[in-house]
Amino acid sequence: MTSATDVPWLPAWAENLVWIGVIIAIAALCLWVIHRVEHHSVARVLRHGETVAARQRGTALSALATGISYVVVLAAVIAIVATVFGAGSVAAISGSAFVILVLGFAVQRLLADVVAGFFILFEGQYAVGDLVEVDSTIPMGIVERASLRVTTLRGLNGDIIYVPNSAVKAAHRFSHSSRDMEVGVLVSDVAPVARAVADAADLVGPGGVRFTSAPLITRTDDMGDDLAWVRIRVDVPPGFEWMASGLLVDVITARCGDALKGAPIVGDTNGNVLASYQQMLREASGS
Repeated sequence: MTSATDVPWLPAWAENLVWIGVIIAIAALCLWVIHRVEHHSVARVLRHGETVAARQRGTALSALATGISYVVVLAAVIAIVATVFGAGSVAAISGSAFVILVLGFAVQRLLADVVAGFFILFEGQYAVGDLVEVDSTIPMGIVERASLRVTTLRGLNGDIIYVPNSAVKAAHRFSHSSRDMEVGVLVSDVAPVARAVADAADLVGPGGVRFTSAPLITRTDDMGDDLAWVRIRVDVPPGFEWMASGLLVDVITARCGDALKGAPIVGDTNGNVLASYQQMLREASGS
């Protein structure tokens, strides 16, 4: 018995080619419509200027369109496979629903990532270049790429971290403003400190991170007994305070050697670190 959708005057292989052509044509039409809708939607979002929020929403719409395009291509591939290896009819294509159901369970995590990624991008929770902490179990890092499925971070130590969007429970986005740090050192000779500060200007941390502004000696006080109190200011990206307390201090310690009369003290320029300097001075003088 021949079904209403069969073409009895065509051989089986020709009928398969016809259905494959129809499937490809429908998929191509869907992709074209998706592309046009994406283009007009992004243009509408950016109509009033390319602000950060507008770019984030445009990225979200583009990512959503890409995700839908993947679904269309996957459905077309499944339909073509069902046509080639099935009976070559619409009934065979419909019978592939079981395969689609199995794939649905297999890509459940993928769909969760995609849905979470859409809301992250559309709501502008964070964007490329932001310093974020997405979970207490995941190190903070700078967003290098935010896609519909995964967020790519560069950790503070330079490591690349791939975070599935469904694992983002909360996003702590740090301020873009620089942190003003101050390093105080007690030395018997200021010259090595000046050389250390000059050398530190070219320091590069893991991942290519640099100081926001080069270290600068802001004040030198003669404390008597051949001791000088040197204050050094440096600006670092938020979350990169370790560059002052680690990289800069290491260079100062290495260059000053015996001229250094106590461990360098690191703090905020807005903080009161004078008491710490005075305590270090008392310990150095033995009073």
